[in-house]
Amino acid sequence: MSTSSLTAGVTVAINGKRFTLLRQVAPELWQLEDVSTRRVIEHKTQALQAMYAAGELVFSELEPQPRAATPAYSTLSDEQLETAKVRRMYALAILHLPNSPEQVNPAIQRVWEKIRQPETPPHWTTVYRWKCRLSQAEKDFTALAPRHDAKGNRNSRFPEEVVELANQAIDRVYLNRTPGTLQDTLDSLLAAIEHENRLRPSAIQLPRPTRRMLKSMINAIPAFEKYAARHGKTAAVKHFRSVQQHRTTSAPLERGEIDHTPLDMIVVDDENSLPLGRPYLTTLIDDYTRCILGIYISFEPPSYLTVGRCLKHAFQPKADLQKRYPMIQNAWEAHGVLRELVVDNGQEFHSVSLENASFSLGMELHYSARRTPWFKGKIERFQGTLNRALAHGTPGSTFSNIFDKEDYDPSKFAVVRYSTLKEIVHTWIADVYHQKVHRALGTSPAIMWERSIQPDEIRLPEDPARLDFILGHSEERVLTHAGIELYGLRYNSPELTALRLKLGSRLPVELRVDKSDLGHIFVLSPDRKETYKAKCLDFQYANGLSYWQHNVCKRFASREHRDDTASGWLAAKARIRAMIEDEFMHKKQRTRTKVARFKNLDTPQPESRQPSSARSEPSLVSAPEPTPAPQPSTPLTLEDIQPAPPRVRRLKPVITERLKGNTENE
Repeated sequence: MSTSSLTAGVTVAINGKRFTLLRQVAPELWQLEDVSTRRVIEHKTQALQAMYAAGELVFSELEPQPRAATPAYSTLSDEQLETAKVRRMYALAILHLPNSPEQVNPAIQRVWEKIRQPETPPHWTTVYRWKCRLSQAEKDFTALAPRHDAKGNRNSRFPEEVVELANQAIDRVYLNRTPGTLQDTLDSLLAAIEHENRLRPSAIQLPRPTRRMLKSMINAIPAFEKYAARHGKTAAVKHFRSVQQHRTTSAPLERGEIDHTPLDMIVVDDENSLPLGRPYLTTLIDDYTRCILGIYISFEPPSYLTVGRCLKHAFQPKADLQKRYPMIQNAWEAHGVLRELVVDNGQEFHSVSLENASFSLGMELHYSARRTPWFKGKIERFQGTLNRALAHGTPGSTFSNIFDKEDYDPSKFAVVRYSTLKEIVHTWIADVYHQKVHRALGTSPAIMWERSIQPDEIRLPEDPARLDFILGHSEERVLTHAGIELYGLRYNSPELTALRLKLGSRLPVELRVDKSDLGHIFVLSPDRKETYKAKCLDFQYANGLSYWQHNVCKRFASREHRDDTASGWLAAKARIRAMIEDEFMHKKQRTRTKVARFKNLDTPQPESRQPSSARSEPSLVSAPEPTPAPQPSTPLTLEDIQPAPPRVRRLKPVITERLKGNTENE
C-alpha cells in the first residue's frame, strides 16, 4: 500500500466522485475540481481530513501509471515477507546512487557481508529492478515479494470451441443428479472432440484437451453451484448454511415454536392390549426459558385440530396435572398466551382458523422459510430429545433409522398402553426435562421460568369458556328457521331463535367447530358482539363424534343402507363399532392405527358409548329399533376408514385381484 498527501495535483475520490486538488487558496482552504464536470468547489483542510478519517475520501490517480503489483500484506506468507525485507535492504542501499556497476556493486557487497542473504550477492541489474519496483510502489516493500502465483500463462491455450465443448460435457456428465466422475466427463469430452474433428478439414482440427485442463475448469466452478447441481438446491442451502446472529428473546412468552412428530413407539390398546400404532405428538416450546408450554398426543394426523388442542393446553394453567397423574412430583408452571408463534409451512398452519385465533388473542404468526427446520431448531431438538429419552430402548420402539431396525418387529414387543404413554410424557416433561440443567441456559427450564416472570405478567384468555370458540375451526353458514346446517347435521337453540327475532329471519353467521366433538358448535352473531352455543338436533348421534368419524359413518350408511340421513348414520355408527371390535383382532398394523383414530381415544367417551365387557353386541346407542347384527356380506373395509384418492379408485380392481391372489397363497 502506497502513501499520499494533500498536495496540488493529487486526485481524490469523495463518496465515489473524483476530484483534483487545484490549489490551496488559504492556509486552511483548498479548491477542488470535479473531474467529470470541471466544477470547482472549496473545502477546508480540517473537513478533508475528517472525510478521510470517516472513509469518505480516498486518494486515487486520475490516470494510473504503470507500477509494481503490490499484493495484500495478509496474503503473503512468512517466507515471502522475509524475502521482501532482504530485497528492500539492497534496493535502499542503491536508491540514491547512479545506475552504474562501478557505483552499485560496492554497495551491494557491503549489504551482503552484513546479512549474508542470499547465498551469493545478487547481480547489480537484479538489484536495479528491485529499486525500480520499490520506487513505483511508493516504498511499499510488499511489491518486492516473490510472486510465484503470477507465473505462467494466464490465457487458455485451447480454442474457444474446445472450451465450449468442455463446458457442455461438464454440464451433461459432471453437474447432474446422477453425477459422473472426472474421467467420465473427460471421456465424453474426447468423444465430442473426435466427432467434431471428423467434420473439419485437417488444417483446422481441434486439439485434444487434457485431464488437467478439464480439472482446472471444474475447480473454477463455485462449490455451492457444484453441490446444488449434484444434490439439489435445498440440500446445497442446508449444506452451506451459515450460523449468523440468531433471533433473540428477552422474556418468557415472547416467542414460541410449535411442531408435530410421530413418536418412535408403538402403543397398545388399554382394553385388549393389541398394538395400535405410532401416535403423534404436537409440542409448543417457549423460546426464552425452553419450557414446554403445551402438548397434545393422539392418533389424529397433524391438522388444525391438533394445533388447537396443543394451544389450549399451552394457554391454560396445568392446575389439575398432579391430580390426573399422582406420580408427578413437580408442578408444571409454564403457561400463557404468546406474543409471537413460529410455525412451518404445513397445511394446518396456513388456515383461516389459526389466523382468526391468533388475531383474537393478540398473537403474531411467523412462518419459517420452506425446508429450513433450523429456523425453529429449539422445538426440533426437543422432539428428538424426547423420542430418544422415552422411545428408544423401550419395547415397541420403531427406531428413527430404518437400518437400525434389522429384523426387529416392534409390534410384537409393544407393551406400553396408550394411557400410560400420556402419563409417561407428562411425567418426563414435568419431572425430568423441566428440572434438568439446560446446556444453553446454565440452569433448568423450571428455574429459568420462575426467575424471569411473575404471575401478573402471564397473559391469559379473558374468558376460558370462549377459548373453545376462539380455537375452533372457522366456518360460515346461514341461520334460518331450520337452524344451521353443517356437515349434514342441524344445530339450533332458543338463543338462536331470539337472535333471529332481533336481527332478521335469515342471518349469515360465523361458526367455530371443535372437530373432535360435533355435539355442539359456537355461533358468532352478525354484529360480532355475542357468542352462542348451539346443540346438535341429533345429539345422541353427534355427541363425542369427531368430524372424521362422521364422514366414515356417512360413507358407510350411503353404501350399505342407502340412507344418507341422521337415522341411517346412527345405525351405521353402531354397526361400525361392533364390526371394529370384531375386526380389530385380525387386521394388520396399518388398519389398527386407523381404528384407533376412529375410536377417538383422546376424547372422553360418554357412558352410553363405552363398549360392553361381553364384546358380543355393545350397547353403544339407543336406536329407535334394535340394530341388526353385522352380516358377513358387508364387512368393514379400509376404504370406509379412509377414502381412497382418485388414482387409487382407478386401481381398485387391480388391487382387489392382487389381494385375492395373496389370500389364496396364504
